[in-house]
Amino acid sequence: MFGLHDIQYLYEFIFWLITFLILRIVWHKPPVRLAYGYVVAGFNLFAIIMYTLSSVSGQMSGLDAFSFGFLHAMVSIVMLTLIHKEIKIDKRKKVLK
Repeated sequence: MFGLHDIQYLYEFIFWLITFLILRIVWHKPPVRLAYGYVVAGFNLFAIIMYTLSSVSGQMSGLDAFSFGFLHAMVSIVMLTLIHKEIKIDKRKKVLK
């Protein structure tokens, strides 16, 4: 009826709920935030590679691959910028102490 006949949606919801709850418990630790940022940036870079390969192999048009790759590149840049800024802020806090 609404696409809910497929149990995959339930699995994905449970996965993201558990991920959210775990991150909520440990998010106050700086290494966790940094690792999360690097993992998200890495997954986005992997997505760029996969879109490029899909375009080269002819499974996806070049413009679609470029637009999706550009989106993921921007997300990676934002995540890496946030990581860099957080490291810089942490260093300043340590100097002030």
